[in-house]
Amino acid sequence: ATQILSTMSSVTKFEIRRAPLPSKTVTHVTEIKKFAGQTITVQKKVESRQNETTKQQITRAEQSMKATKPKGLDNLLQELNGPGKLTTIAKTSSDWDTFKTDTGMEEHLEKQAQSKHAYLVKKDFLNRVDGRRFEQERKQRDIERAKRGK
Repeated sequence: ATQILSTMSSVTKFEIRRAPLPSKTVTHVTEIKKFAGQTITVQKKVESRQNETTKQQITRAEQSMKATKPKGLDNLLQELNGPGKLTTIAKTSSDWDTFKTDTGMEEHLEKQAQSKHAYLVKKDFLNRVDGRRFEQERKQRDIERAKRGK
């Protein structure tokens, strides 16, 4: 372990250049679902990272799909099944998402989740501290064992 540390300290620092990440796109998908005997429209945000060529391919595919409707058995089965059913959890999640966007509190909640007072941030910090303490105690035990062994 000491050899690894000494070689790591002797390694010179160098800059790593990364290729730029593809742009992040947010697409709103609207689905028609059935919940408690009522037909409900559910909007979902779908985030994806795509480069420009992929975006162009998707728009071309969407245009071609609009021009052609499903034919034959697929269309018949789609009409017979009607809108898919929506679970209570999915409905509640959808309602919460629409409430956040309507009231404008989405940004506030994101900021709060990243602050130092957030539960997950505190939990992560405490786990890191606990891991460091364990490593220090283990090193101390190893040193004591080595002294007893001599």
